[in-house]
Amino acid sequence: MLAGGKLLTKFAHILIALIAACWSGAILLGDEQDLGLRPGVTVTVTATFDGRAFSYQVTGVTRKENYQVVFVRYPSPVESELPQNNIVPVEYYLPTDVSVAGPQRPAVICLHILDGSLELVRMLGSVLASRGMAAVVFPLPYYGERGGPLGPRDILREPQRFLRVLEQTYLEVRRATDFLASRPEVNPHRIGVAGISLGAIVAASAAEREPRIWRTALILGGGDILKIVATAREAEPLREFLGGLSEEDRAKVVEGFREADPIAGAHLLRERALAGRVLMINAAEDEVIPRECTEQLATALGIKDRVVWLEGLGHYTAIAALPKILQQTAQFFALDLPAEIQKAQPVAESLTPLNRIAGCLREITQFCMEEPRPGTCHIVHLASQLEGQSFELLLIRGRGHQFRLEGQLGNLGRVMAGQGDYPWLVARTGKVFAGDPDDPLETKSPLTYVRGVILERLRFVMLALGGLASTPAALEPLLQIQEEKTQDGETLTVWPAGEQSPKMTMTFARAGIMPEEIAIETPDQHVTVKIKSWQLHAPASAGVFAPPASENVQKVPRNDLYRMFGALVNFAAEQFP
Repeated sequence: MLAGGKLLTKFAHILIALIAACWSGAILLGDEQDLGLRPGVTVTVTATFDGRAFSYQVTGVTRKENYQVVFVRYPSPVESELPQNNIVPVEYYLPTDVSVAGPQRPAVICLHILDGSLELVRMLGSVLASRGMAAVVFPLPYYGERGGPLGPRDILREPQRFLRVLEQTYLEVRRATDFLASRPEVNPHRIGVAGISLGAIVAASAAEREPRIWRTALILGGGDILKIVATAREAEPLREFLGGLSEEDRAKVVEGFREADPIAGAHLLRERALAGRVLMINAAEDEVIPRECTEQLATALGIKDRVVWLEGLGHYTAIAALPKILQQTAQFFALDLPAEIQKAQPVAESLTPLNRIAGCLREITQFCMEEPRPGTCHIVHLASQLEGQSFELLLIRGRGHQFRLEGQLGNLGRVMAGQGDYPWLVARTGKVFAGDPDDPLETKSPLTYVRGVILERLRFVMLALGGLASTPAALEPLLQIQEEKTQDGETLTVWPAGEQSPKMTMTFARAGIMPEEIAIETPDQHVTVKIKSWQLHAPASAGVFAPPASENVQKVPRNDLYRMFGALVNFAAEQFP
């Protein structure tokens, strides 16, 4: 039994201990669908935005459980000096039940982030297709297979190329609109565009230039490109590029930015925005796209009061809200689905209470003991109110020793620390203490100074939980469980066998693996913890594990930071019997 004050302390210790514990076959589309999307097929599109016909070729088809991906290639509407940049490789996502005889579906053009990774937009495409819509994903000019040895940095080799690429990007969105409008399974009057980060900026400007775009979803985007370029750490190569130009060339590029800025053409999208056909989802503490840049664009569109803000999250940590973002975006575009093909939300298989609890234990042990796949991370985001204090924790675990921790720990205040290429810690003043990457250390583990006996104990606990998770029947003699079904899911109340306290109540959504909320009740205390996000193998980029951009950075020996991390873990572990 925990006294009220001790429960508060115990919760904080559990959070710290959690940190320490961490570190499709190809099938051809059936002929019965008669979509003409078989490998080797070439189709000509004559109705285009510029009056110039083009042809696309199907190069492959892959079927997943709830959707299928058709691989298509067609020429860019702009011919550059780089041959591979002149061909657009497209991934066309389709619902499994689509057919020529069925009703036409809405479709969405999905635009990727600055580093060129397609993982996030592929996830969006798969979610949209699983909900009954079509979607296309493709690399922007000079990205991926379309780039040269330097990839998108080739764009910065000369100012005229940079300006041409800006225009090429918007024209390729228009060509993707041509492609979708030509497809018999797509409703040509319900084509949308969605973009994330850089993709959101491009999506806004492209929608302004393309009147056929019906809906627009802007995720982590904004306007005032010049301000973003001047402040974002990610824009450093672009600032260097501008700094190396002559005054005349720099003026041309700056003018190109002004013309490309979505704020400049916002009046062309404003009517659609006021009609509810523009969705903006943004991080309230975005360090890449400043909040004022988002608000400027939203104001120009007339929807400043409709922006969906992800409170407490930044540009990279917004991945903690990825399931919510994908769900909201899909629901936004699904408003245009014909009634006869409205898709119900997926329903989880019927689970016994013991299996649900075992599933939770399995997720916890995987989070702590299973390294994320390349390019991914594990995420947990918790929030609670304890004795009038606000506790919130976001922990992102990457590969190797990568991690990011930030949150509000009651009276301890704001906490932010992590490790990418080097460890770092942010002081209350905002000063960043960065571990010197040149330190000759044999290990880069943040747990270097955690006592060995503590690490062994943690491993033992995780192995025990993993064993219970693999044999749910072993839980039965240990627990009393009361189950209550609800319209949206179910609630499980759990006690130790033969005891009345402590009592834990877990609330699950219908399709949820982890509970959305956990309430712990003792005779003198009631604590509710909300699980705002729980994801294994979520997409990640290097920026997730980098410290926030700051002009106030001090290099310190890595050992100094590792000693601080170790002291916190050692102290937390000592509070447990």
